[in-house]
Amino acid sequence: MLCCEGESMSEWGRKGVVLSMVVLVGLMSLGQATAHEQETYNVIVVADGPMPANITDSDFVQGNAVVFRMKDTTENASIRISIDVDQNGVYENTTNATSVWLVESCELTENGTLLDENCAVSHAYEFALDAPPGTYTYRLERAINDSVVTTGEYNITLWKDVHEEPGVPNMGECFGIGCDEEVIEAASDETTREEALLVVAAVAAIGTFGLAVSILRDSKQNDALALEEE
Repeated sequence: MLCCEGESMSEWGRKGVVLSMVVLVGLMSLGQATAHEQETYNVIVVADGPMPANITDSDFVQGNAVVFRMKDTTENASIRISIDVDQNGVYENTTNATSVWLVESCELTENGTLLDENCAVSHAYEFALDAPPGTYTYRLERAINDSVVTTGEYNITLWKDVHEEPGVPNMGECFGIGCDEEVIEAASDETTREEALLVVAAVAAIGTFGLAVSILRDSKQNDALALEEE
């Protein structure tokens, strides 16, 4: 068994075990559900209202964001979005997400910066990863020449972010007769993962054996030195 120059067998054995265990833990984590990757849902607001008006897509889950984009080209039109974050039916609370008055376009300076730093054409809100699933309402106010002409309320359905285990069919997925190809693919992925874990387990076992051997040799060497000194 080879070891690096300047290192004892015990040092090499300990390093081998540590490295093996690190790799083993890393590969075992492959079988765990991956963290949710944030997605953004766009709502386009035109003269006739928001499109879509209500967000009901089951893919809109905790941690996702919604962006309202002002595309109403009516002269001197502006809109304001208020999301009832605490779900109490009151939009004026400071805990809710309320936008500034959004316009279709903002005037820029020669340097390309906003002439009015408060001017905005969109409003984004990101739901927290632990936000309670359910239906959130939002209010859309539309104004012409700074006078509110219409007010509407719409819904945002937030779904729970559920991580499914590999190989387990999700709701709506095909399984059983007629889905042999998908089942085979899932089984193949599971087999590959198991093989990888077996390889790393073998490496960990070799490292552990090396540590045991090195400790035994060091012990014998210490005993021999002790006898010589006597």
